[in-house]
Amino acid sequence: MSNTNHHDLKKGPFDTWATTEARQGAEIKTVHVRVNSKAATRQAIIADIRRKKFDFRTRSDWKAKELAKNSKADWDYKAIAIHHAGNSYSCAADGLTELRRAEATDIKSFGNLSYHYAIDCHGVIYEALDIRFLGAHIEGGNSGVIGIVFLSDLSVRGEAAKYGPGVWNVMKKRGFRAGITEWIGEQKDKLDVTHDDPTENQLEAATALIATLLQFFEIKIIGGHREFAKTHGTNRPCPGVYGMIVVEMMRRDFNLMPP
Repeated sequence: MSNTNHHDLKKGPFDTWATTEARQGAEIKTVHVRVNSKAATRQAIIADIRRKKFDFRTRSDWKAKELAKNSKADWDYKAIAIHHAGNSYSCAADGLTELRRAEATDIKSFGNLSYHYAIDCHGVIYEALDIRFLGAHIEGGNSGVIGIVFLSDLSVRGEAAKYGPGVWNVMKKRGFRAGITEWIGEQKDKLDVTHDDPTENQLEAATALIATLLQFFEIKIIGGHREFAKTHGTNRPCPGVYGMIVVEMMRRDFNLMPP
């Protein structure tokens, strides 16, 4: 494999499988094979999660749309950002249906799904964006950050106005139409009286996913979207108050730092 990059994989043990045919009387020797490709890392992540008995569905499994031709590569991940899908999403809906909604929205804005992994309320883990490509889940700060989204609403009423960028700021930066959209979102949020609690299945799946990612990347940081946004001079309510409880729990359990 002359075209491999020796920095593609984190150093350490790597499990793979092969078949061999032995002839009677022949000596069988085991050979340690070093595999240094990003594709192999992606597959190893999937295999590890499935080995832990979690339902992991690849982009091919759930028939994701093809990646945009101008998709940018990314690697050397150092951080994980936790998101929630938002007020219009719910655990009452089918997880795959919610993921397809998110895909349609993100393709309009970014050309691809913006997150690398999605977790529905039953604990199914979806490959949203291939880990080899740059996400679009943090404005101005996607490189080196893996995005994980909970396909649910983990916020409470009023968080959009309290933690969001503000109508005036959005209007100055993106124009009148974007400002109106932000205003409408804030008004809807003021009337939103429902939310989802993170389910046990989601928490178990998120814990397993993060543990696996730590095996393959030198992750030092985990944070909520709103925390990453602040480091880039913006404000976001995501992942909601309940999402931030998840972030703090994962930060403690895995001994990771905030952004």
